[in-house]
Amino acid sequence: MSDRPLFITGATGALGRRLIHELLDTTDRTLYLLIRRKGRLSTQDRARKLLAPLGLDALVGSRVRAVEGDVTQPGLGLDPADRDRLRREVVEFFHIAALTELNGSKDQCDRINIGGTTEALRLAWDLLENGRLERHFHFSTAYVPGSLRPYRSLEDEMAPEPAHANHYEASKYEGERLVRSAMDAGLPVTIFRPSIVVGDSATGEVTEFNVIYPFFKLYVHGILNVLPARADETFNIVPIDFVTRAVRAIASRPDSVGKTYHLTSERPPSIGTLLRVKDIEFPKMPPVTLVDPEEFDRGTHSFVVNKVRRFIEPYLGYLRCQLTFDTSNARAALDGSGIAFPETDYEFLKRILQYAVDRKYLIA
Repeated sequence: MSDRPLFITGATGALGRRLIHELLDTTDRTLYLLIRRKGRLSTQDRARKLLAPLGLDALVGSRVRAVEGDVTQPGLGLDPADRDRLRREVVEFFHIAALTELNGSKDQCDRINIGGTTEALRLAWDLLENGRLERHFHFSTAYVPGSLRPYRSLEDEMAPEPAHANHYEASKYEGERLVRSAMDAGLPVTIFRPSIVVGDSATGEVTEFNVIYPFFKLYVHGILNVLPARADETFNIVPIDFVTRAVRAIASRPDSVGKTYHLTSERPPSIGTLLRVKDIEFPKMPPVTLVDPEEFDRGTHSFVVNKVRRFIEPYLGYLRCQLTFDTSNARAALDGSGIAFPETDYEFLKRILQYAVDRKYLIA
């Protein structure tokens, strides 16, 4: 067994699963995964099921150790024996678990994104003071400032007056504030702020169609046909492989302690480009009409649009987003690593949509 094991929450999510794959492929380290018991499946069974599509299920019990727990429970729901084992073994702690649904309720978001972060920090302090822990890595979001007003977001700062579009953004902001307080108190923390994580840069592949994909589905399936946005407005997305490769590279740097890293697109695509991809590459998809956001807010809409509008409102800040992101820390840390900031252009949008179509999530 590697003498530098690490502990990961959020293993069953798309980002956690991809990071696990990255770490198992590129290191010889042992991974402890926090996994919630579900139905009749044991945590070991869930771990095998999780890793089977990657061809890595045989590693469960050797390099992959499933630990039963739940981020919403006190102490992450760990039993004393497992906590003692983590104290003896773990040198790095990656807290990825989060509710990422942009239309999640306040209770759901607060329970997982604030409560879960609180419990993760308590465990991190315990592992630092009573175990071998050297580093704690917290996964935040580039949207902690809120996406409802123009703002230049700096990596090592928090917006003093955030303008949140949904409970997800607000809860991640509060969660990061807790992490920064722990950092100031001496916990060796590194914070990652990815933007909207989508499919693989080369294949479009993703294990879960969440965050922005359900929004696409409303239009592609003809449920909505008006989009309250301007053609030149941009939306910031990043391929999942860029995020996990960047995380691995930055996490390996001792000088990343105490810093925050924006993992974002430096040239985000426009709404106009997205619609061109739809019209040219997927001509059978229903037409979408752009409507000036202010006119949309004032207008009278069909029963269906009005019914769905409450669902789409948490997403609208992303389409009207006027946030820009400083990437000075990330660019300096990745310099010389061979990891380039992603191109999220026409061809990339085509790939992620084609993958969703091929998997029958979207129709074309």
